[in-house]
Amino acid sequence: MKFLKQLLDQIGIGGERIEMFHMSSAMGAAFAEAVTQMIERVRNLGPNPVKKTVKQ
Repeated sequence: MKFLKQLLDQIGIGGERIEMFHMSSAMGAAFAEAVTQMIERVRNLGPNPVKKTVKQ
């Protein structure tokens, strides 16, 4: 994950857009909390910065 986060930073996407969580199937509440945290993080980061540089 550390390497992937560094790579995403280098290509301009941002390493903070990815995270790995280790959970069992019995951890439904923890999963919901992790999803909520990631949604909030991505919303705060805004749109993918690479999309701005790619012509459509």
